[in-house]
Amino acid sequence: MLLFPEGAIRVQGTGRAILEHCDGQRTFADIVRELQALYVLTDAARIKNEAGDFLAQLREKRIVDF
Repeated sequence: MLLFPEGAIRVQGTGRAILEHCDGQRTFADIVRELQALYVLTDAARIKNEAGDFLAQLREKRIVDF
């Protein structure tokens, strides 16, 4: 569960994996590389695009900042 001032979002699956890697130390490239190691059967470009889209949506809602 991700809490923010306007509400809460239940994050599961890939979204959860993405957020678990967001620690303020890793770059986006680091996160993508680590996700690629977790999801070896998924196309690398797809992982990059979907992770980027997911984080951009959270950024638009002011839930994450990068």
